[in-house]
Amino acid sequence: MSGWDWFDGLASAADDETEEVDRVHWQQCFGTSAGQKVLADLERSILRTALGPQSPDRAIWMREGQRALVLQMARLARGSVDGGGSDRG
Repeated sequence: MSGWDWFDGLASAADDETEEVDRVHWQQCFGTSAGQKVLADLERSILRTALGPQSPDRAIWMREGQRALVLQMARLARGSVDGGGSDRG
């Protein structure tokens, strides 16, 4: 038991269907040329940079939150950015 197990009970088939519908909006937004440029800029500035060893803990935690957000955005947008398909499996 990890302490996060209570999340497991929250998922349902209805949630999966809602996620698919919501994902369409992400794919439409980031499927455009401008959207792909925005996503690439976010990946370059957040995912491909590192904080120095002198960085305080709070900066490291903030950067990790930013990384998680950019990765989630890329995951949701992947269907159109990568040319279609699902990111499941």
